[in-house]
Amino acid sequence: MSADSIDFYESIVMGIPEALIVSKPDGTIIYTNPGTERLTGYAPVELKGQPITMLVPRREDRRADPVKWLQRWAHEDDDMQSRHLDLIGLTKDGRELPFSVRVAAAKEGANEVYIITFRDVSGQRAEQARFRDEHLKATRILQIAEDGIISIDADQKITFFNLKAEKMFGYQAEEVLGQPIDVLLPDGQRADHHIHVEGFGASKEPSRLMTERGRVFGKRKNGDVFPVRASITAVHVHGVPTYTAHVREITTD
Repeated sequence: MSADSIDFYESIVMGIPEALIVSKPDGTIIYTNPGTERLTGYAPVELKGQPITMLVPRREDRRADPVKWLQRWAHEDDDMQSRHLDLIGLTKDGRELPFSVRVAAAKEGANEVYIITFRDVSGQRAEQARFRDEHLKATRILQIAEDGIISIDADQKITFFNLKAEKMFGYQAEEVLGQPIDVLLPDGQRADHHIHVEGFGASKEPSRLMTERGRVFGKRKNGDVFPVRASITAVHVHGVPTYTAHVREITTD
């Protein structure tokens, strides 16, 4: 390889935003790029010759030894790494950061080395926590809504069943979650209902009153059939539809 080629590849390594570390199989650091200093606060001279556990120390709440995990991950397929490489790192000023880590084995002459990249995913973690909190809040609100609220997936299997729906249909949520929506419908309406939902999902309407196609009935656990007023809303996530129905029993009061 020419000197120009070496300079070219070195400039790529120096310029990538992720922290890049080369270590021996025992975890001894032999190289770090500028991204490592930006992420951890340690200059290259402070890390060279130090164990990788200086950046990803062994934690009392985890039995895993980071060095042993790196040795294992270095020889895993990329698909496996994308699922499992997740470590808590420690910066020079003592802050803990969640790192997304990728490891690959390589050869330096006759010696094996590990090429390790670290990426700070604290922003992603914060967004995931915010999403979980918002989802939990929304779920709690829906659970106590005055209408029965039932969600189904693209296969028309039940994914959400609130307290009012439990009272209305006589089922506990755990009895119907994962079951086809058919369990809540009279025999004579099941085929039409499936066609109606599929047609609605293919339309551009965000919501629709289900009574537009005629009277709608539900079926309780004890077999009783009763009239309902219902609306349906579709949400597409990555092109896959999910449906949520707001159901209210029609009484003769």
